[in-house]
Amino acid sequence: MSKSILDRLRGLFTKHPEVGAGVVTLMLFILFAWWGENFLSVYSLNTMLFVVAEWGIIALGFTLLMIAGEFDISVGSVLALCGVLAILMLNTGLPPTIAVVMTIIIGVAIGLLNGLAVVKLGVPSFIVTLAGMMFWRGVILVTTEAFPVSPDHKSAFFDILSYRFDNGFSVSVLWFVVVAVILGFILHRTRFGNWIFATGGNKLAAIQAGVPVNRVKLILFGLTGGLASLAGIIQMTRYGSVDPLRGELLELRAIAAIVVGGTLLMGGYGSILGTVFGVLLVAIVRQGLVLAQAPQMLFESFVGLLIVIAVIINTVAQRRALGVRDE
Repeated sequence: MSKSILDRLRGLFTKHPEVGAGVVTLMLFILFAWWGENFLSVYSLNTMLFVVAEWGIIALGFTLLMIAGEFDISVGSVLALCGVLAILMLNTGLPPTIAVVMTIIIGVAIGLLNGLAVVKLGVPSFIVTLAGMMFWRGVILVTTEAFPVSPDHKSAFFDILSYRFDNGFSVSVLWFVVVAVILGFILHRTRFGNWIFATGGNKLAAIQAGVPVNRVKLILFGLTGGLASLAGIIQMTRYGSVDPLRGELLELRAIAAIVVGGTLLMGGYGSILGTVFGVLLVAIVRQGLVLAQAPQMLFESFVGLLIVIAVIINTVAQRRALGVRDE
């Protein structure tokens, strides 16, 4: 009887990678709510939601790319670059709507450039986007002369992206929810979603089955760049400025959230809901450590440890699902 229950649980965690992340997230939330004096305050909860909304949007797009077997670690630099570009466009007198649309197009174009280098030149995505991360950060530092930049005038259009209600709740959270629902539907309810899983699961078999693997990857690179630019614009409208170092290490936090959510680093397996739980988990831990007055370096150490633990758990789960035994 107990063996049957264990088999069912194993099958549940194998078929639904988000289940484990959801359970751990709930446990940590309860733990910090019990341990932290102000953890459940309105201010504390809204602070966590800010984190979820802004860099969680990037993690959602990154999830699809990772399921397809590729990486984009330039997203933090693209976030900062697009925030700066949006400000520069606004300061030239462009209408906010045009500035935002053009900035997102630039983000998509950067993603497509990464994708072209991967699918046409055969350069590993890690190397391409590592170079992109360094290059675009250098462009930001030169453009801003290493100083924060801000728009000359705050536009009412900003409220559409990051309006805060009297209770502190931000509209940016709704943007995160909308993106999560749309991408979740695409991944799990459309043919393109099946193509994504096939591309990351077995590229050769996918090609033989008629899946346009290169086109899938190009679209996902463009999507990841576009969502990074959207997140950068949302952050810019909330802070009213962009620091040239904005977004540093964001890509590592995104990867941590994604792998905690059950997505495999080698691709072919994952879910949007799992990433949502992963983002919530990282945000909960971050807020809990802040309230405990722990140093920032402790959070970064936790993120690194979280990545290792999540990869080990996911690897073991995959080996058991495939029936592979350790020698």
